[in-house]
Amino acid sequence: MASKDEKRRRIIEVAAKLFVERGFHGTPTSLIAKEAGIATGTLFNYFKTKDILINEIFIEIKLEQKNWILKDLDKEKKSKGKLKKIWNNLIVWGIENPEERKFINYFSNSNFISDDTKTEIHKNYKFLVDIFREVIKKKGMKNTNELMLILNFMGACVFTGKYFHITKEVYDEKISDEPFERFCRSIDLTDED
Repeated sequence: MASKDEKRRRIIEVAAKLFVERGFHGTPTSLIAKEAGIATGTLFNYFKTKDILINEIFIEIKLEQKNWILKDLDKEKKSKGKLKKIWNNLIVWGIENPEERKFINYFSNSNFISDDTKTEIHKNYKFLVDIFREVIKKKGMKNTNELMLILNFMGACVFTGKYFHITKEVYDEKISDEPFERFCRSIDLTDED
C-alpha cells in the first residue's frame, strides 16, 4: 500500500501531466483520481479543490527548479560566474524535466495561479534579485529597472533552453555561451565582475 506522501506525489505527477495535455478546465478531478489510481474522494483528502491542487503543483515544481538552479552556486564568487551557473542549471533542468517545464510554461502567467502562490514563489527566488542588485551596484547602473533586467536574463535563458527542445540537440554549453555572453555584453558584465 502506498504511503500518504507517495499518493500525494502520484496525484501531483498525474495532475500536472493532465493539466498540460488537456488544460485546467478539460481535466476533471475524476480523471485525475482515476489516472492516479485512487478514489475521487481520496483526491479531495489531499487537495480540497482543483484550484488548490494546481497551485500546489506550481509551488512544488518551482521549488524543485529552484533547488536545481542553486546546485553548486555557492562555489561561484563573482557575479558573472553565478549568473552563468544559474543559466546552465536552468537550461539543464528544463531538458531533464520536460513535463515540469511544460507545466511552468503553460501556467506561469495564467489566472489559475493565485497571487498568494506567485508571492510565495517570488520570495523563494530572492537570491536572483540579490545577485542582480549586486551587479547593478558594481556596474553603477543608475535608473535601472532591476525586474526588467532579471526578466531579460531569464527570457534569454529560457529561449536558449527552448533551442535545445526544438532541435533535440544534446545540451552543449558552448552553444549556450553565445547568448549568455551577449546578455553580459549588453550590461557590460565581465569575468572580473
